[in-house]
This record gives sequence, structure tokens and C-alpha cells, in this order.
Amino acid sequence: MGAWGTAVFSDDLAMDVRSEYNFLVSINKENSDIEKLLMDYYSDILNCNDPDEDVFWFALSLSEWKKGRLSSFVKEKALSALDSGRDLERWNESGNEKNYEKRKRILNELRETLLSPLPAEKKIKKPTTYHCPWKVGSLLAYRILPEDAAMISESPCSLKYVLLRIIKINRRPISKVCPTEYYNESMLVGLYNWIGSEIPDPKIVENLEFIPMQEYNPPAPVNDIDFSILNSVSEEMKNKIECGITSFFKRRRVTCEYLDWTPVKKIPSHITWLDCDENYQYHIPEFFNTSLSSCPLSNYSSFSISLAKRMEKYLDK
Repeated sequence: MGAWGTAVFSDDLAMDVRSEYNFLVSINKENSDIEKLLMDYYSDILNCNDPDEDVFWFALSLSEWKKGRLSSFVKEKALSALDSGRDLERWNESGNEKNYEKRKRILNELRETLLSPLPAEKKIKKPTTYHCPWKVGSLLAYRILPEDAAMISESPCSLKYVLLRIIKINRRPISKVCPTEYYNESMLVGLYNWIGSEIPDPKIVENLEFIPMQEYNPPAPVNDIDFSILNSVSEEMKNKIECGITSFFKRRRVTCEYLDWTPVKKIPSHITWLDCDENYQYHIPEFFNTSLSSCPLSNYSSFSISLAKRMEKYLDK
């Protein structure tokens, strides 16, 4: 289960279904069309005795009811799933009695809700999207502000500028089930080996180099680990532990990082556009590993903390 609680929407699948439903309602899709889109997208878990099927109908039915749009078809599917008792059985495990009772109460409340009169139809405001205001190739002066995080207020890098280059802009569609014109953007940035108190002339980058955003140099591996102590655990757990140990002793290098565009109505004052080299739109330097798995996604606060730690050694250069 992808659940972290007993509530209907305390589940990854349920949250995704609700999010998709609410979004499609907000852009004026017909309820029957939304149902078809969702059933097509999640067809691999429907009508095949997949345990997540009941979660799907619970989430969709409650989402529809809350918006005053519960169809008889979805209502019948959800009530049938409740009658089957399959979902509740998943919670019936030794040591899980408290959560079992909680889930039982939640499902009883869901039944009562679905059988109650529908509220009036509710409109949902169209989603707000956030797009990067700069082009690929833009050179940015990024100021590390202490108010971004209390833990960097005493850093020697506080209030200093660093130089970033946008090497890629990633579009993330709002909906996974239906192509629309709605999407958010985040920018993939590279970091130069420079930090200073004033915004420099853009031409300074002609004499600079890119440096990794993050580097992890592990301690020397321990060669005498006795993995026989793991014989008492399951094979799956044993593999996870061995993988974790191996990963700990593996050198990691993050060459670029996605900076999530903060949901504000104007460009943040701590970012200054300096120049744009359009060559980056056609060619990304080999220095960068731009695979999604290699590029963490940061907001401004965590990004500033990372920069403050990374750039200290360049202060005197």
C-alpha cells in the first residue's frame, strides 16, 4: 500500500486521483469525460482484482461528492467496493489492530457520505502555473540572502553573489491523464567557480569554469563488514541494507540542479539577469549530467543553504 494513514486521501494513489479530478473540473471538463480519462489512465489496476482498485473508487467517489458531482456509476462502484470488504482486509494484520479500527470507521463514514444528499455543485478556480521568466542560456547573479534560512545568517557567504547559468528548462504538466496547456516550469542551473560582494561584469565568465553543485566524498570503505548477520532477515530487506551500505561508500557528484520557480508574481529581488548565451539552447556542455535522476529539485531556501556551504572555499580566490 502507498498509504501513510487511514484516511481516504492518506494514500498516494488517492491523492493523485483527487488532484487529477479537481484539476480537470477546474478547466471545465464534463464529469463523464473526467471519469473516462481517469479510468483509461488507471486501467491497469481496474477490473483485475488489484487491491488498489478499491482505493481508486473511494477517492474518485469522495472527490466527486465533495464537488456535488457524484455520478450513479461511480457511486455504485464505490459502494460495491465497500461491500466487498477487500480494502479493510488489507489492514487486518497482527499488531495493526488500532489502524484497522480507524480504517473501519473511515470506510463507514465514507459510506454514510456517499448515501447522503449531494451538496450543491462547486466551482474550482483554474490552476495557477509558474513559468521561468528567463531563457535557456541566461546568466544569473544569485544573491544568498540570510532570510532564506536562519542557518545561513552567520555564514561568510551570506549576502554574497554567485553566478548561475540556465542550461535547461523543464516543463511539468499539471495533469498526467490529459494533455493541456497548463504546466509548471523549473530551471536546471549550473554553477560557476566565483563568489563576490558585487554583481560582476557578465564577461567575467570567459575566465571561469563550472563546478559541481554538490560533491560527496565518502570515508574509506570498511572491508570487514560481516554480512552474515543479515541472514535472519528477508532477502528483500537484505538487498536493501546491502544497497544502502554500498551507496554510502560511493562518491557522488551533482553537476547541476533544478531550481523550482517560486510561486510569486514578480521576479525575486535576489536574482539578477545579466546576459544570455543562446548557444546553450542547442548544446549543453559535456560537464553536465542532465538526467533527471542526477538532478535534485530545490526550492530557494534549500538552494541557498547548499550554495552557502559549497562556496565558502572560493571566498578568498
